[in-house]
Amino acid sequence: MGTTLRALIEHAGGLNEGRKLQAVLLGGAAGSFVTESQLDVPLSFEGTRAIGATLGSGAVMVLDDTADLEAILLRIARFFRHESCGQCVPCRVGTKRQEEILQRLLVERKATNRDSDIALLADIAQAMRDASICGLGQTAASAIQSAVIQLKVLNG
Repeated sequence: MGTTLRALIEHAGGLNEGRKLQAVLLGGAAGSFVTESQLDVPLSFEGTRAIGATLGSGAVMVLDDTADLEAILLRIARFFRHESCGQCVPCRVGTKRQEEILQRLLVERKATNRDSDIALLADIAQAMRDASICGLGQTAASAIQSAVIQLKVLNG
């Protein structure tokens, strides 16, 4: 541990010729998006924590400029809604509402008040983090929230 994310990507072959980095999803579906300016982070618990990211499952998903980030976020939201066992309300309802809001914002483009929907996503994420029984519910909004904050994916 301690190798930088940039070195890992280069060691794995880097991006295809002519492509630009859009983002890296570090730590899997429950992880965090990392921008190009953060690629020199050491891949350690301390290093990733310093930039507000996590190693999570250890997965590293490199997304070039051809990746459909909105579709990826919807797949993540659907995954967590499907995987929720339903035992606790914050996760059962939160993952469902998270998916519905993203569907409205990204697919239907019907958001009547975009800013309030984005704020509601953040509130749902906080409630799931604070009150879910297990790690699934506590991290179900992590990647989506990091996309909103780091990549400004819903600003438009």
